[in-house]
Amino acid sequence: MVSETLRYPGKGGRPLLLVSGNPDVVDLYVRALRSARIGVLSVSSVDEAVQLIRDRSVSAVIVDVANPAVDWDVCRLLQSIIEDGVALIVLTGWTDAEARQIAATLGCAAFVAKPASPQRLLDILERARNGERGLISLD
Repeated sequence: MVSETLRYPGKGGRPLLLVSGNPDVVDLYVRALRSARIGVLSVSSVDEAVQLIRDRSVSAVIVDVANPAVDWDVCRLLQSIIEDGVALIVLTGWTDAEARQIAATLGCAAFVAKPASPQRLLDILERARNGERGLISLD
């Protein structure tokens, strides 16, 4: 399911994309993003994410990595098709050093441990949208 709300007031009004198969994750973060007046598209499948990235201009992509064996490949694919300057943010419960290294090697702008408060994710998102890279939030 794709939902679009208010557009982000900066960055040319481009929404961000949240990719997650977990309805609880989607509900929590979409509500927080809407409250912060950030436009968001949410999808549960990789095919939908790829299509939206190719068809639309997004300001950032947040991927909920629930199964590293599968989702690192998803991150690789998404990173290969997003335009330069668009931040890829990993949101995951897998916080070991190996997972952080994989995210860094893939060029992810940020690595955020779940559960992350909506405010923490918003802070990381803002920093990533402003060009910061290599962000890690484990708390």
